[in-house]
Amino acid sequence: MQTFQNVAAPHLGFGGLDVDLTEEERDLQRKIRRFAVGVMRPTAARLDPMAAADVIGQGSPLWDCLARFDDLGINPAWLATLGSQRLKRILPLVFEELAYGDAGLAVAAFTSKMAGATAAAIGDPELIERFSALRGCWIAILADRGSDAIDHVGFELAKGARQQGGSLRADARGSEVILNGVSSDWISCAPIAECALIHCPADYGDGIARPDGGVSGIALLVPFDLPGIERGPPVEKIGQRTLPTGNVRFSDVHVPSRYVIRSQDGFYASFAGTHTSGAMNVAAIATGVAKAAFDGALRYARSREQGGAPLIAHQHVRWRLWEMWRKLELCRASVRRGVAYNLSQEGPHLLASITAKTTATQTAFEVTMEAIQIFGANGLSRDHVVERLLRDITVCLIQGGENHSLGLQGGNWLLHSLNEEGMESLALGPAG
Repeated sequence: MQTFQNVAAPHLGFGGLDVDLTEEERDLQRKIRRFAVGVMRPTAARLDPMAAADVIGQGSPLWDCLARFDDLGINPAWLATLGSQRLKRILPLVFEELAYGDAGLAVAAFTSKMAGATAAAIGDPELIERFSALRGCWIAILADRGSDAIDHVGFELAKGARQQGGSLRADARGSEVILNGVSSDWISCAPIAECALIHCPADYGDGIARPDGGVSGIALLVPFDLPGIERGPPVEKIGQRTLPTGNVRFSDVHVPSRYVIRSQDGFYASFAGTHTSGAMNVAAIATGVAKAAFDGALRYARSREQGGAPLIAHQHVRWRLWEMWRKLELCRASVRRGVAYNLSQEGPHLLASITAKTTATQTAFEVTMEAIQIFGANGLSRDHVVERLLRDITVCLIQGGENHSLGLQGGNWLLHSLNEEGMESLALGPAG
């Protein structure tokens, strides 16, 4: 039984109930929080009302923000040096704190470095030289192949049906790969990208169809200075307007086969690894949005008076703030548990990321909606950041995979695992 020396208010830092952070980790939190509040949030306030084309235009605040982010030294290459034990602690902190500033800019900062990070992970000197300095994007979702791309195993195929081949495909022919078609309109950073990591259907000589009803694929890095590549205009969207999103069109683009990352046999492992990482990061980003919404609601409840007293003096408002806090801690717990699994000897697996992503994004949405209601009509005004937070978290429900589609995949993986291991492995043994 624990004995209290005194009864005082709990000491809470940026990460709520965190108590075991090292001084290095606390310094990192403070460093990113200063950047998030001092640079990202003011930049987002300027970018959000701008037309999507102006966000990527000359003189846009976006470019200065991305350049200043580079000066932080926080990027995929740095994270890759940490080792699994440090990374499982630091990764959630990094994305939560960045998203506290702005979710769209947090996605842009890391997505733009995906291709270079992939080249570095492979370790091929030619790929590193070719791609490390280029802004990138990840092309995996196609105009008519969204959930099908996530469902590579074919869990959700209707009986007797086949998956769609998609609007972009590769023909693998000896020393080169030929790309034709167009990506989805929802490729993060595509309008500003100079290269891409691409996962798409591929024909190796006998069509793209697999016997199980799915399609064969290929993973490759593609520089955008090759002939036949055209970036589409940025999409106007309701949330994360600070994140340029658009399509890329490929017309008879010849890519050297030495840029291929994984071919037919290794395609799904490459896609699943990238998706597992991306969905996990979205979960952590959602937690940062929830934290920003909670803090905004708490400040407003202390300053806004109704019924002759500040809102926070009213019992029901305090209860609603408590519910927001409880859900915020749930977001953090699900993210950190998922990261720990993915970086353990048992992981990584998409199931862990799906669990964290669907839990954190849905819960963060609830927190942010509650913040809007505490603000009342003022929460609908662009004069208050919670209005933008609600639009941004709505994007997170779809980003990295729409939650219902992901949940189906998670459920299928869960049942597949239980079928393999047997339910008796979960039993506690005979009573008595």
